[in-house]
Amino acid sequence: REGVSLVPPPPAPCFADPAFPSQDGFVRVDRDYVRQAAELARAGGCKHFVLQSSRGANAQSRFLYLRVKGEVENLVQAVGFDHCTILRPAVLLCKRQESRPMEWIAQQFFGAVAWVFPTANSVPVETVARAMVACVLQPGEKKVKLLENRAIHELGKAVRQQGT
Repeated sequence: REGVSLVPPPPAPCFADPAFPSQDGFVRVDRDYVRQAAELARAGGCKHFVLQSSRGANAQSRFLYLRVKGEVENLVQAVGFDHCTILRPAVLLCKRQESRPMEWIAQQFFGAVAWVFPTANSVPVETVARAMVACVLQPGEKKVKLLENRAIHELGKAVRQQGT
C-alpha cells in the first residue's frame, strides 16, 4: 500500500499563534503525532510515506520550528518504510480560514517576490500537493528522497502539465 501524509506545517512559532499556545503543543502536533501516524501507517502495511516538512529543517537547529521539523524527518525515516519522501517547501502560499496576521504579511511579501523569482522563497500549496501525489505514483529507486523548494515546483509543474 502507498500512503500520503498531508500534514501542513503551522506558521513559524516565533509569531503568536492561537493554534499552538505552547511549545509543548507545537511539538506534540508536529513531531509526536506525525511520528505516531507514520508508525500506524507502517503497521497497516504502508510502504511509502510522504512527509511535508520545511525548508531549513535540521534536528540540530537552535530554532524550535526547524529543530522539530528535522527531528520528525529523522523519526519518520527510522520507521522503516520501503520509500520515504520528504518535501521541504519554503513559505506556503495558501488561503486560511483563521486569521494569522504575521503569516498573511509573509505570504503577501513572498507572493510578490514569486513574480520575479517563482521558485526561490515560496510555493503554492496546490503545487506541493501535486508533487506529493507524483512521489507516491512514481517513488523511484531511492529509499529516502528529499525534495527542496525548486524540485517541488518542478515536479508539481510537470504533473500539472500532464493533466494528472
